[in-house]
Amino acid sequence: MSRVSSLRIAAPALFLGVVAIASSVVGVSGASTLPAVAAAGPAKTVTGALITRMPGTLAPGTKVSSSALGQRSFTDSKHGFALAGVGQAQYPAATTDTGKTWRTDGPALHLDAAQAPLSVLDLGAANRKTIFAYGGGQVIDATGDGGKHWYRAIFDGLTMAVVRNSLGHLVGFIDGGTGAKGPTWQYVSKNGGRTWRYDTTVGGS
Repeated sequence: MSRVSSLRIAAPALFLGVVAIASSVVGVSGASTLPAVAAAGPAKTVTGALITRMPGTLAPGTKVSSSALGQRSFTDSKHGFALAGVGQAQYPAATTDTGKTWRTDGPALHLDAAQAPLSVLDLGAANRKTIFAYGGGQVIDATGDGGKHWYRAIFDGLTMAVVRNSLGHLVGFIDGGTGAKGPTWQYVSKNGGRTWRYDTTVGGS
């Protein structure tokens, strides 16, 4: 099974996880199928670092085949976003013509040969400017300016889900424990993923 196909299969499971997490209070137990990451406690603030283009990777704006895309996320009838697996790298991709053509919308977010904590499996969009990638590792990669600048925030735990709350902020759910009995930490970003702050209010404030 190809990597892109596995992304499509994993997407519904990730969505169901988001629903379960959003309806529970921060600190409930959460299971993970990946190796546990031990952490003493949640950092109060996690700051993202600018992601730059790596040698040998596609330049932003490069046309990619729709067959390389995972699950699509459309913000309106014309504009959509997806994670594209091209070669040995994953890229954010975007369309402005209802999916007829797709182009990379930023630098490579992860190389297959890179460390597992940097991996991303899914990509979503809060709106046409705020797009985020997550899943499979300890990062949330996000842009708040439509792909011009992407920032990588690395957490002390596995990223379980990212959603947009009612205030328009990004909310990330992190498995901060050591196995099935670990706590779920909630972080909120109000600036498109550049900084994340630990938040214990349900749904993020």
